[in-house]
Amino acid sequence: MQKRYFDPWTPNTHLVFDVIEFYESFETDIQRIDVFEAKDWGTVLALGGVTNVTDRDESSYHEMLAHVPLLAHPNPKRVLVIGGGDGGTLREVLKHPSVEEAVLVDIDGEVIRCARQYFPHLAVALDHPKAEVIVGDGLAYVQDAADRGDSFDVILVDSTDPVDGAVELFTEGFYRSCAALLGERGILVPQSDSPTFCLHRVKRIVDILGSIFANASLYVGQTVAYPGGFWAFCAATNGPDPRTVVPTPDRVAALGDDLRYFTGPLYPASFVLPAYIQRALDGRPRTALPSLADDPSDDA
Repeated sequence: MQKRYFDPWTPNTHLVFDVIEFYESFETDIQRIDVFEAKDWGTVLALGGVTNVTDRDESSYHEMLAHVPLLAHPNPKRVLVIGGGDGGTLREVLKHPSVEEAVLVDIDGEVIRCARQYFPHLAVALDHPKAEVIVGDGLAYVQDAADRGDSFDVILVDSTDPVDGAVELFTEGFYRSCAALLGERGILVPQSDSPTFCLHRVKRIVDILGSIFANASLYVGQTVAYPGGFWAFCAATNGPDPRTVVPTPDRVAALGDDLRYFTGPLYPASFVLPAYIQRALDGRPRTALPSLADDPSDDA
């Protein structure tokens, strides 16, 4: 019988993988970790029963999380990644020649170990000379760094969804601690959930960041294996609105020719939001969806 792995997008909708081989399936003190080979998707890493990384579409998520804020900043030298133990976001960060130091803090060392073993194309960044990789609590790291007067140009929150242990990474207190680490033009970008199924979460993130920073600009991109296949990010800064920034062609070209998703023209395009998202952010009533009486994003 064909083995299958079910990722619950909602109680009613699942992404179902046809599994070729299970490599590992175990519990850490933090979460459940599953690693397997799936038809059409390549190697898959699931955390807490939810798809985290697949060979097929990891590039779109990691490239959008990293390149938009780093190009929005005029000269990013120090970057902090909270979570992201698979190494994909760190890999993209280190493509920027201006970056002198990138610190990654992930609470679960087993994620890092699995990345090294099963996703070497991601984990290569973990041993980069400009990278410092810390197994520890991102919340504590941010608070301690703020207390000692440390600073970063860009902070990226590459976390799991706001459930279980990751809930605190989506709170006003955490975002304020991140703000204390950023310089005048510093930028914070947390992954900001699924507009298709969790629009209420997306709006809450934008609202909180908008109460802390002068600019909180939502942008979107494709991530096929995540709920709805469409993902949100929010660029928060006290500097210029990222939507008004025009990345120079030389900075985009410096990222190399192996990008699979991001392009220079995609930068401004990513801030153009579908009507239903913009309507929710503006607090306007959404259009009627009579066949979706139990739409999980109705409380946006």
